[in-house]
Amino acid sequence: MKHHSANDHLESSEGLSKHRLEALSDGIFAFAMTLLMLDLKIPKIPEAIMTQGLLAHTLYALWPKFLVFMTSFLQLGVYWIAHHGYSHFIKRTDRYFLWINLLFLMFIVFLPFSTNLLGDYPSHRLAVMIYGCNTIGIGLMLYWQWAYATHKHRLVGHDLEKETIRAGKMRIGRGIISYTCGVLLALFAPNISLMIYVLVAVSYLFTSRIDDHWSHHHG
Repeated sequence: MKHHSANDHLESSEGLSKHRLEALSDGIFAFAMTLLMLDLKIPKIPEAIMTQGLLAHTLYALWPKFLVFMTSFLQLGVYWIAHHGYSHFIKRTDRYFLWINLLFLMFIVFLPFSTNLLGDYPSHRLAVMIYGCNTIGIGLMLYWQWAYATHKHRLVGHDLEKETIRAGKMRIGRGIISYTCGVLLALFAPNISLMIYVLVAVSYLFTSRIDDHWSHHHG
């Protein structure tokens, strides 16, 4: 059974409680994930001309939408896990941190729109760039949250190691840099940029050093 020191209780009681922030964030993530699915609409085919081949062709034509949907759902899952993981280290909040979190959630809610746009126009550079900028914005807001909370241990426990703080920044930063490269590449090769978005999302399924730090910290 895990024991909490008096300092832990003292730190968690200072500042604003983080529980309402976590509840709002979870609700927004669930809402955004649901909106992704609602954007997947199958075109109506008149019954008079309906055939197995026509239905199969219609479904096949939707593969860009399905690909972008799966990528975005995975993106939201990755960011929800990251947000959830970093929240474990947050002992308290303040008004400034709450506003940063609201900006983070604003970019999260915008993702269904950029996903729908990219699904409709997967080979158009503007759609690819808007989607990439959306994911960059999410990453930047998450980085800002973590940097603000950990600066001089402002909102985290004083026992949080510098190595853990640095590992968290590096993990978020890797995604920001990758998506920035994807956005720039979209000027010349939008299809390759789309593949970069997919690969970056998949890469976050694998554990990294920060995950080891989380396990050690909460072990």
